[in-house]
Amino acid sequence: MTLHQQSMSLMLMLVMGVWFGASFSVYQYFVHPKKKRRLLLLISDPIFWILQAVLLFALLLPVNQGQLRFYYFLAIALGFSFYKALIERPFMRFFGKCVATVVRTGRFIAKTVYHLLIYPLFFLLMLAYRLCRMTVYTLLKIMRFLFLIPLKLLRGVVRLIIPERLLIYAAKKRIRIQQKFRQWLSLLVKRK
Repeated sequence: MTLHQQSMSLMLMLVMGVWFGASFSVYQYFVHPKKKRRLLLLISDPIFWILQAVLLFALLLPVNQGQLRFYYFLAIALGFSFYKALIERPFMRFFGKCVATVVRTGRFIAKTVYHLLIYPLFFLLMLAYRLCRMTVYTLLKIMRFLFLIPLKLLRGVVRLIIPERLLIYAAKKRIRIQQKFRQWLSLLVKRK
């Protein structure tokens, strides 16, 4: 391995140390290991470090054919320490502001979509439902009225034709039948 390859590999490992620090800070920002999510940490931690190792070797492979030296690990530790000492606080402040901006923008878009699309659509659907209900109710009232007119006329004609004694007898008979039916129904209910 030439000196140029070694120096390039060393610089890449320093940058990867800074990258590890930044990505780990972002990872901790979202996962929060202090909130007792042990099961989540058992799954996400190995996945995170496996992805970091794959990225490291994918970047190291074209530079020096994937050869590892001890001083590469020291360079990674130096880059990580540099990030933790000097870059972490400003980076996390900037990252927190970016996340807050994205969240605010997402909320604004969601509220805009709700107020401009969903709420008017819901209002129109409720208006259409109420109009349909009112139309059906009105049509039923009209049909009932139109149906009752011939029945009232027929009732008046029947009263003119049939003597009143016969109508009184039919009404009494109807009342007796209803009473017998209620007695019979009460006997059935009592048997159960």
